[in-house]
Formats: sequence, structure tokens, C-alpha cells
Amino acid sequence: MDPYLRILRPLNGAMAGLAVAGGAYVASGGVGWEALLASGAAFLICGAGNVINDYFDVDIDRVNDPSRPIPSGAVAPASARLYALFLFALGGLASAPISPFVLAIALLNSVLLYLYAWRIKRRGGLLKGLTVSYLVASPFFFGGAAVGHPLPTLLLSLLAGLANVGREVVKDIEDYEGDRPYARTLPRELGIGRAAWVAAAFVSLAVVLSPAPYLLGLLGIRYLAVVLLADMLFIYALADFLPEATPARARGCQRRIKGAMLLALAAFFVGA
Repeated sequence: MDPYLRILRPLNGAMAGLAVAGGAYVASGGVGWEALLASGAAFLICGAGNVINDYFDVDIDRVNDPSRPIPSGAVAPASARLYALFLFALGGLASAPISPFVLAIALLNSVLLYLYAWRIKRRGGLLKGLTVSYLVASPFFFGGAAVGHPLPTLLLSLLAGLANVGREVVKDIEDYEGDRPYARTLPRELGIGRAAWVAAAFVSLAVVLSPAPYLLGLLGIRYLAVVLLADMLFIYALADFLPEATPARARGCQRRIKGAMLLALAAFFVGA
């Protein structure tokens, strides 16, 4: 894969775009040009965030993942920074025709992504996980805003955000050694064992609240059926990880949580 495409992490961008479309569909029952344009903007802004994150994390990635485009030498750091700024600008331009509110959300998320990579990630603690989780959850709200009905998507954003806080803490456990000289992460402040239980608390809260969109009449019975499968995968990921929480085992846990989040995203679509 071309390094300039790989550094975008296109799967993550596609997930963001699908979440925007899902939010629009839940909010309005359809996916029109506004939702499609917002999905493209989300893909671009998410990709820009991934690029600028790799730009600021090059020293960490030389330890944790030297095969990434910047530490491997495939993409020069200065080129990566310009590429990220260009993608942020394209995402803003794509959002502008939809509405001023949608453009404001796009600009806010772009600024947060830059600040996260530059400062928030290294300061660590729970603020780091909360910032990332807002950014992961906001595409649902972004999709609702694009079609003029943002309020029905707030609950979906909350569920996605809670699950992702847990995943971010598990990712910090995975990167425990590489982060040592550079970032004050929650596992470094609390210890790996306690941080694992913090992650479990957030994911468990998402599981407990997951039937709410069905019970409140926002989504149909098919949502409930699929989201229960996602809940089972969440529970399995935690049950397998918590008895022996180590950086080596964290990789499998966070991937299972990500898979469960994809399944939950599918539940939003089939239940709308």
C-alpha cells in the first residue's frame, strides 16, 4: 500500500464515514447528499488526525511500531505535517456547503485532533481517553447535524464514546513500554492492573446502556439482536484480558473491542 494512503489508516476513516452515515440515517431515515458530503469530510478529517498523530509520535513509533511510514522513512516528517494540514483544510471545505453548524463541528474536531497529537496525548491521564472518545463518538452527532436532526444521535454518540474510552486505556496498556519516556498515560499513573479495571468499567457501562436506543424507540428490534452480539464480544474481550492484564495481551483485547464496536455500528444501521 502506498505510504501516503497507509498513514491515513483508511479503515479508521471509513469507520468514521460510516458512523456519519449511520447517524444521518437514524436521525432522518435516509442518507442524502448532505450525509454523503459529511461522510467524506469525516474521512478526510479523521485521516488528517492520523497523519498529524504519527508526525508528533515519531519517537514513540520508533519503539512501538518502526514499520509505520514516518519512522520507516517512507514519508518525511515535514511532508506528513503539510499533508495533514491539507487534509484538514479539505475536510473543512467539504463541510462548509452543508451548514454553518456542521462546519463548526468539523473545525472543532480538527483543532482537537491537532491539540491531541501535540499536547493532550503526552499529558496523558483520563483526559487523553476522553478526548479521543469524543472524537470517535462525534461522527454520529455530525451525521445527525448534517441532516438537521442532531438530538436523536446523542445517545448513540454516548455509547460509542464510553466503549472507546475503555479501548483507549487498553491501547495505553499495550504501548506501556514505548510510552515510558514520552507520555503520562493512565497505566503509568495507576498501574496496569488498575487501569485495566478502569477500561472495563467504561466498556461495561456501554454494554449496560446498549439496549436504551431500542427501549426508547429510537431503533428497532434488529438493533437489539445485533447489539447483543456486540455486547457478548465486549464481555469476552474483558473476561479474557482482566485475569492477566499485560501489554502483550492488551493488543488482542483492544482489537476485540474494536471488532465489537464495528458490530455495534452495524447494529445502528440494521435497527434504524
